[in-house]
Amino acid sequence: MRFSISSIATAKYMTNEFICVPIHTPCGGIIGVDLSLISSARELKDDRLAARDNYSQISFTEKERLLLRQLQAVEQQADFFLSENLVCGVNIDFHLAGIITSSPVIKETLRKLTFVRLKISEKFPNLDDGLDNPLIHSLIEQKNRLWLDDLGAGFCNLSALQSCLFEAVKFDRRFYLKHVGKPFFSVIINKVHQFSERIIIEGVENTQQLETLHANHIWGVQGYYGPSVRLDCLRRDLR
Repeated sequence: MRFSISSIATAKYMTNEFICVPIHTPCGGIIGVDLSLISSARELKDDRLAARDNYSQISFTEKERLLLRQLQAVEQQADFFLSENLVCGVNIDFHLAGIITSSPVIKETLRKLTFVRLKISEKFPNLDDGLDNPLIHSLIEQKNRLWLDDLGAGFCNLSALQSCLFEAVKFDRRFYLKHVGKPFFSVIINKVHQFSERIIIEGVENTQQLETLHANHIWGVQGYYGPSVRLDCLRRDLR
């Protein structure tokens, strides 16, 4: 079955599909996926594009309907995620966080999908407030597991991590590529490890980098072992 959001968006989004960007251990074992949107089949070949959901260009109502559609699509694959012990990251922004904390339907859906992780970017308003941020507090109170996305993009500081709210932390791709070869890279990783045991790196380019990440006890990598796959082809194509 092909999942399309044509019924909830303008013509610009009619070719969008749900895709999964695999997350592997540094040794190659599959951990889970990031669920993303893609605007054309051509972009499916580029993981750098595949991992970027563009919520900023759709309305509040469309965001709510899109989120529910995503979760319903994931729910159809729930047996696979659970049997393979995989997690599924779903990007949310400030508006979607508000929807999640107020919509009984979405709250109940997330309650059932125990393998779903909600990904919050550094741009999330007042992220540095931690549990003093009302929306963050509500998300945690509802037993949602949160991941921090794009660490190092420059929109927050380590105080966002010090509350230990995030099950996993994903580094900003550009930040990683800029600093991976520098002597203090391990210092940065060790600092982040104080607040989250699970670190995800996107953009690994060679085996030398992979060995560096393995030595630094990185939990997950993206873009090295396998390409993105369509959600409806997950059982067949995920490697």
